[in-house]
Amino acid sequence: MGSRSPAPGRGSRGTASPWPSLRAALAAIEAGRFAEAVGVCEALLAENPADIDATCLLGLARGARGEVDAAAVLLDRVARARRGHAHPCRDLAELLERRGEGARASAQYRAALALAPEDGRLRRAFARHLLARGDAAGAVESVDAGGDAASQEILGLARAELGEFGVAADHFRRLVALDPRPASGWSNLGMMLKVEGRFEEAVAAHDEAVARAPQDPQIRVNRAVALLHAGRFAEAWQDYEWRLRLPGHQGLPLETLLPSLEDVEGRTVLLVHEEGFGDTLQFVRYAPLLAARGARVLLAVPRELERLLVHLGQVVAMDRALPSFDHHCPFFSLPRAFATTLETIPAQIPYLRADPALAAAWASRLPPARGLRVGLVWAGQARPWLRGFATLDARRSLVLSEFAPLAEIPGIDFVSLQKGEKAHEAASPPAGLALFDPMPSVEDFADTAAIIANLDLVVSVDTSVVHLAGALGKPVFLLDRYDNCWRWLSLRRESPWYPGLTIFRQGRPGDWSGPMRRVAAALHQASIHSSAMHRP
Repeated sequence: MGSRSPAPGRGSRGTASPWPSLRAALAAIEAGRFAEAVGVCEALLAENPADIDATCLLGLARGARGEVDAAAVLLDRVARARRGHAHPCRDLAELLERRGEGARASAQYRAALALAPEDGRLRRAFARHLLARGDAAGAVESVDAGGDAASQEILGLARAELGEFGVAADHFRRLVALDPRPASGWSNLGMMLKVEGRFEEAVAAHDEAVARAPQDPQIRVNRAVALLHAGRFAEAWQDYEWRLRLPGHQGLPLETLLPSLEDVEGRTVLLVHEEGFGDTLQFVRYAPLLAARGARVLLAVPRELERLLVHLGQVVAMDRALPSFDHHCPFFSLPRAFATTLETIPAQIPYLRADPALAAAWASRLPPARGLRVGLVWAGQARPWLRGFATLDARRSLVLSEFAPLAEIPGIDFVSLQKGEKAHEAASPPAGLALFDPMPSVEDFADTAAIIANLDLVVSVDTSVVHLAGALGKPVFLLDRYDNCWRWLSLRRESPWYPGLTIFRQGRPGDWSGPMRRVAAALHQASIHSSAMHRP
């Protein structure tokens, strides 16, 4: 049960050691046999009522059975006897989480707090539990705003989840002032300063973090993102390679990673998709440049990208045995290999193309255009398997009803390009917004590219469709969140990656009204211009 499990060899008054029985109780708890554990612990306590280990295990067993009040009394007794340890309620919460019953832990924490409202470690444990369950507001209410370093860390994390980035930065400043030793405090401070556009301060904070934990891959990646956001690409790429060492990262051996471009002529280089479709679509622009240096280029990509990318090199399926190669290179590592700076971004657009026959087939399936045809994407992919990504996705995504201001613009036919969980919203667009939804028949990005080829413009939140449309040379209006991705930089309306892209960024976290008004105005002007261009 963690660091607070009972220790062996602790008999009392000459009696036999209770350790075998404690070990049996612990095994029963971990196996879910809680009634058995209760019986063992009650027998131990009948012999020695002061046995704090048996009391702890009894509290865990009763809590796991849902006996909230009885467990609270027992765990409170343990907590008061072990002031220097974490509160045992945390052990119970971890047990319940492992059993898929984490929601029940909240009631246990509240019962424990009713007995010991002054226990700061219990409050912090409860706040971390609430944070893990997505209740950032509850976490804020659970800890003392003027408390110790641990409380400042919790408050900083919670405020960041709530989109209150400036307030979060203040908490992390207090944290590093109270305890400057942990690298995580400096790294979190750097991330909040980056969001607020204070890049020099952000990089300085990340430097402090790296100095304290130079071998921590996440700390290195966090600094790389701050450097990228500041446009300091040359300094960032090598740090960003540390992502390949993150726990759980599935990749090919680092020994065969493409080191540079000096020795690629005549060599086979395997370019490998990592996680995001958008990343691969953005960086596949380097494939022809690699081939121009004499490399034989292979593209290992998911099925959804195979048909679209076949003209850029030999496509190999990721779910089959990979062919032999001399070097491999994740798509996101290509800017490092090419030593890309802001000034040298390869932006020869288009570098992707829609299949002409497929584009013609989709043209016959789209309704006749009365004016401009505009594609819409309102939500990203939540990626629930990535910790914390769902929160980020909630900040970058909208619901279709928020596009209502676009319904007031005459002469525009909208086409849904939305896939995933939010695609069903296309069936009920805002009143007056004419929206055709071809996506149920779309198989992959080749189909989406063929549809985009028949559009005049795309309006999208920050998703892979932005990269697809931009790479096809189609004008794009990007609805960009306040804490935007590094690739869109800061205080810019244009993008060095896609010359045809215009950025409409939030002025306040969570507020899409301003960007939507500006998009509506820009679309209205485009509609007027299109009508004038086509007037006989």
